[in-house]
Amino acid sequence: MKKVIYSSLLISTLGLWSCGEKFLDQVPYDSVNSDIAIQNENDMSNAVNGIYSGMRSSNLYGRTIPFVNDVMADNVYISTANSGRYLAQNTYGINSQDTYFTNLWASGYQVILRANNVVNANVTTTTNTDQYKGEALTTRAIMYFDLVRLFARPYTSDSTGMGVPIVLAYDPMAKPGRNTVAQTYAQIVSDLTQGFSLMTVTNKNSSYVSKYVAQAMLAKVYLYKGQYEKAKAAALDVVSKGGYSLADSASYVAYWNNPAPRTDKLETIFEISADNVNNAGSDALANMYSQAGYGDGLAATDLYNLYSDRDVRKKLIIAGKRSGNDALIVNKYQNVSNNNDKDDFKIIRYADVLLILAESYYRTGDETNALKYLNMVAQKREPSLKAYTFTGAALLDAIITERRKELAFEGDRFDDLNRLGRDITRSTQYPSAAQNIPFTDYRRVAPIPQDELNANAVIRSQQNPGY
Repeated sequence: MKKVIYSSLLISTLGLWSCGEKFLDQVPYDSVNSDIAIQNENDMSNAVNGIYSGMRSSNLYGRTIPFVNDVMADNVYISTANSGRYLAQNTYGINSQDTYFTNLWASGYQVILRANNVVNANVTTTTNTDQYKGEALTTRAIMYFDLVRLFARPYTSDSTGMGVPIVLAYDPMAKPGRNTVAQTYAQIVSDLTQGFSLMTVTNKNSSYVSKYVAQAMLAKVYLYKGQYEKAKAAALDVVSKGGYSLADSASYVAYWNNPAPRTDKLETIFEISADNVNNAGSDALANMYSQAGYGDGLAATDLYNLYSDRDVRKKLIIAGKRSGNDALIVNKYQNVSNNNDKDDFKIIRYADVLLILAESYYRTGDETNALKYLNMVAQKREPSLKAYTFTGAALLDAIITERRKELAFEGDRFDDLNRLGRDITRSTQYPSAAQNIPFTDYRRVAPIPQDELNANAVIRSQQNPGY
């Protein structure tokens, strides 16, 4: 097997510029053919579409990233009647040969390779080429952000520890080692900052990266770095200039039922689009929840009980049956059987930005504004809710709980618990051996895949402890 990060990935990515079937065309991994190099604006546009197509993979945002982040936390557990998927994540029986983390790693660097080809394209500079490079920089940052959160300790815990390899240009002979967490985050911030400055488009549709996608992601990255003043500034920029709005309680369920990208800036800032042609098929995230699919992922009772009966979000969890047993069915993704369109996957929503703002205000000593933005989300979901008036630690807990309720089944909970340094305490619905996972448990960080260690001597000695 060739080097996982670059050599073997190049075979499947250099020819994949469109969302069609060109990924079946293989090219030499040690060269770039002139007929597939990016030579003009149109080539760049097609190449950017290839980035989005790669992100749709079931190894990434199409399923594994969001599903793992809820299953390995305390929101979702695997039914005892299951299809055999993600069992190691459910039981914390993970090792370096885990298929899901291996494929996530490889597919993540595929996306990075495609983004690098756009960023480094030598074409005449125009407003359009700047926009495309901004999109590529932003998607590269998003990919590195998820890789470093899964395969490394949190920045807030150990910024000097090993992060992930930073690869910014095509080199078929490269065998990169792991950069530090701090270096990885510095690259992410640089990409988002540069992407924001290059882009001029502010509203194409929600399935494309636009200017305020970069700024919203920058707010989230700063939150994960514990740089709360910077997180607040970026989030405020999105709130004041982005033009986004929250769905009210009357339209919230319909918002989730809509499978199409949006142009009205309601809730969704950026999502990965799936339609009747371009989708992950039976491997899509929705099939892990829908009883019309595999239906393996069930909502934990502890999460369900956090919602009051007046909270519209509770309508997206249905009390039902699974193999004759009582079960809480996740209904956030409702288009498994839709032959015309499929559920998109949200990368970042406006509610997330508002809760980032609430936490950032709290962390910087402004509880009045922290309550303002916390209540803005909570009362939109439950209009009859009496405004929160908490102070101190109780206010922070309310913000974190609201994040859990709002972002459930969207792949945030595990990362949140890690950045906060909190133990994971799961209900008895989980396997008994995996009900309590301390923050110090080595399994809170995914293993570097064995395939990568075998192929790359530089990284071989850089496996995460415990594996």
